[in-house]
Amino acid sequence: MASQSSTKSSSNPEFVVRRETISAYFHPPLPTSTFHDLVNKGKIVPFKLLRGFYKLNESLKRLGLKEVESLPSEVQKRSMTEILQLAFTLIDPLIFPMPPWLMTVEALDDRDVDHALLQSNIHREDLDLCDSIQEKLAYFNGVLSAQALREADKEGI
Repeated sequence: MASQSSTKSSSNPEFVVRRETISAYFHPPLPTSTFHDLVNKGKIVPFKLLRGFYKLNESLKRLGLKEVESLPSEVQKRSMTEILQLAFTLIDPLIFPMPPWLMTVEALDDRDVDHALLQSNIHREDLDLCDSIQEKLAYFNGVLSAQALREADKEGI
């Protein structure tokens, strides 16, 4: 379920990207309707845990195109706070909606996605023990506060 497939035969990393990134591999870029037709035909692979994101190398492979070792532009590494926000969105997007920074990125590093998946698995059990949405939100805020304290301690603040 991680962003790198264990059945994948290539050594290229997997990137989780928005529609625009995949469309840019075509000249002219794919129209939205054509893109969604390819998704429906299974040629472009959605990343099921994040709406609006797709697996780049798996999609390029299914389209008969060459996989890429890296994205044309460097993918920004996410902070632990951002990874935790993503992790909680993966657990329950209705209670923990997509963080604002995620709506503006074109691609996510596969290691950051894997880390968020790991964190979501760690926190999912504790969240399941919470009886109400308020308790779940309090738990989330506690996790973020603890991370802020760790970061402040690292910086010697």
